[in-house]
Amino acid sequence: MFLAFFRAFKKIYISHNIVLWLVLLILPVATSTFMVDFFSAETIQHVPIGILKQDRSLLADDIEMALRADPVLSVEMVCEERSECEHAVVRGDLQGFIVLPYDMERRALRLEAPVTPVYSSGQNYLTNTFAVKEIRSVISTIGANQFTKQMDDPIHVELKSVGNNSGNYQGFLGLGLVTAIFHLAGILAAVYLFSFPFRDHRVREFLAAAGNSRMVLGAATFLPMVAILWLSMMAVYAYAHRALAPMTFDEFIMVSAGQLAMLLACSGAGAAFVGITGNMRMSTSVAGVIAGPAFAFAGQTFPVMAMPFAVRCFAFLLPLTHVLKVQSTMLLGSVGKAHAWESIVVLLFMALFWHLLGARLLFLRWKEALVKEADWEAREKLKLKDKIKSAAEAIASDLSVRKAIASDIALRRQR
Repeated sequence: MFLAFFRAFKKIYISHNIVLWLVLLILPVATSTFMVDFFSAETIQHVPIGILKQDRSLLADDIEMALRADPVLSVEMVCEERSECEHAVVRGDLQGFIVLPYDMERRALRLEAPVTPVYSSGQNYLTNTFAVKEIRSVISTIGANQFTKQMDDPIHVELKSVGNNSGNYQGFLGLGLVTAIFHLAGILAAVYLFSFPFRDHRVREFLAAAGNSRMVLGAATFLPMVAILWLSMMAVYAYAHRALAPMTFDEFIMVSAGQLAMLLACSGAGAAFVGITGNMRMSTSVAGVIAGPAFAFAGQTFPVMAMPFAVRCFAFLLPLTHVLKVQSTMLLGSVGKAHAWESIVVLLFMALFWHLLGARLLFLRWKEALVKEADWEAREKLKLKDKIKSAAEAIASDLSVRKAIASDIALRRQR
């Protein structure tokens, strides 16, 4: 019994079945470790902020020095005008900026409790909470130490939003989730379209329809899919137009171009997954593991700068991260197209890489599938011939038996 158990174990596990170990060990352990590391940061540090100093007083200098010394915050820019800081927030260079208003020190000395506005990104709620809480703590501490102990809050902090003044997150988190859904749908649809000819043993049939051109077959597989998903995605955005900030035609073109580049990258990734795994079930699982939690790594719900380095690298490799940058730039306000073009160029390079890799792997898979299908058809024909031969032999045997019975009956009648 023990030897039989060992032989069965060796047959199942001790083999060259990479897919088995990928599903059994590598993916669960790697994904679990990845998620644990993702939430390992105890505190967020180095959140990039800017300062607009309208007041040139000792109080303003003390607040600036305290903000620079705070480990949670990182003062990346001292702006001359508010529009300069606003554009940096929209581009994603800053998470927010603080305005130290005119006569702040004078009003504080008069115990008038001046208000210090904090303008933050209108889309990253969690990061805003950390940053504003820390800013409020720093400014309140400076004010309490320098002026009066009788006032609990000698300098007030007021939170304002850049690009989302109404506080409606449908145009940011809502549409970000829509983009994430299409990101996942693009990869899964590509996986299904490229894998089901292998599953159904119809590669020869599809190649024949494409004139025996593998390039034509590949283009005919992913181009209609990308077009359908792209048009559907723009239709959803048109439906949600009431939640969007007013966009110019050029800004709409930029958003649409980013979405198209994302879908091209997703289709290439799906094709590559099929080429790597060679079957629908495994490629669908890989696509789901990678693209399913992509929204959590794209910086919309948790700040990218607080993630471990390996997770930041993974976030950079996701097409969703870059298309959300384009989308946020255009939705939050006009800051020029250079920043959006950078993300679109990254997406186009991703699409080129994944499609070249997927095409190479699929060409090899299709070649192997043709040989396998030819062997399978030959075996089926041989089985059919054997069945026909067996049936003919059975019929001949039955006829001989009937003839023997008939002759025997005839002999008996003669007797």
